[in-house]
Amino acid sequence: MTRSTCTLLVLCAALAAAACSSGPAPTAELSQAHSLVDQAEQSGAPQYASADLATARSKLQQADLDAKKEPALSLNEAQEATADARVALARTNAAKAQAALRDVNAGTQALQNETERTQMQNDAQLPVTTSPMPQ
Repeated sequence: MTRSTCTLLVLCAALAAAACSSGPAPTAELSQAHSLVDQAEQSGAPQYASADLATARSKLQQADLDAKKEPALSLNEAQEATADARVALARTNAAKAQAALRDVNAGTQALQNETERTQMQNDAQLPVTTSPMPQ
């Protein structure tokens, strides 16, 4: 075998190995992760789940950077960003539900207090009558 043939075989093998190691960029996963991070940001996660949102953003940014050179790593990072964004959404929804429950409980307590106050006023306005004792 000549030297140029060996060089050509080595070059072909290297190209084939490189082609196998890098798959297509995980565009669907990246799109889903971007969508969920955006959704978390719009839902109030910066206020209620800032740490989870920051983690999701960081992983998503790294996934975007790795998409062309290391698609397998980018896929993992995009999936992790998706999971973190879902956690941020869940924590945000839970915090909002807790706040709504506190508001409902406060409203219920105010109504109970008003009902008791009104009842006491009504009781105070009733004339006291004494009826003769039965014999």
